[in-house]
Amino acid sequence: MLQQSYEKMWEDFGKGKASYLGYKFQPTYRIGLTNYLRECFIVKFLHPQKSDVVLDCGCAAGKQLFQLAGQIGTGHGIDIAQNFIDMADQYKNENGFHNLHFAKGDVENIPFAEATFDKIICAEVLEHVFDKDVALRELLRVLKPSGLLLITVPNLNADATVWGRFLRLLGVRKFKPINVFSKEELAQHGDAHVREFSRDSLRQWLEANSLKIIEFKSVSFIDGPRWFEFLLKILLHIKISQRAIINLEKFFSDRNCFWGRHLVVSATRK
Repeated sequence: MLQQSYEKMWEDFGKGKASYLGYKFQPTYRIGLTNYLRECFIVKFLHPQKSDVVLDCGCAAGKQLFQLAGQIGTGHGIDIAQNFIDMADQYKNENGFHNLHFAKGDVENIPFAEATFDKIICAEVLEHVFDKDVALRELLRVLKPSGLLLITVPNLNADATVWGRFLRLLGVRKFKPINVFSKEELAQHGDAHVREFSRDSLRQWLEANSLKIIEFKSVSFIDGPRWFEFLLKILLHIKISQRAIINLEKFFSDRNCFWGRHLVVSATRK
């Protein structure tokens, strides 16, 4: 019953989310900037090759695979919501992405044989799943022995910025896991996260499961109150200031600062 409620929540969430193929990843507002930066590091860490067979686990509408399609051999995307899969298939067929394939699937029960994939992306998924250990075992089961696993998760539930930490210190923000799965509860809760990760907890968990960290960064540092977000949106609509903001964000990531909203890590088996 709980699993059915969980799946229905995501089916409802996936209805009409055309923004997952466009606006959501455009660096013209704060959330779009965050998603854009995270995707830049996903591609950078993945080191895509023409021979790669890639899985995007929790692919939503397939945005990451569409971006990678010309750089890889074959891409497979799975998502728990059929609505997202239908959207991905429609976009694929309309735009001729013949090397991409999409199917409904759950990260805790991945519908592929062992050692199928050279590289796996699991972006913004592990904070949602019932059992992260089961999910990781499944990801490693379908990954080739020398394959690359790329994971992204929110950093302290996306409160790891200086501003977010300040609000937590004041008690204005705190992490509250979702425990009722419905579209109404999701609308109130906001993110449907059942757990949060930090830099240290993510690293320790991966290393405890016999994974070797290859690259590890944090992204999206610029943060502030609502009036600041409004100002940021104006600046992001001006090309010269948008480029300056993106370069500043990447500067912080490249200097190994870990007070960004999200964590991006690539790893292989030890």
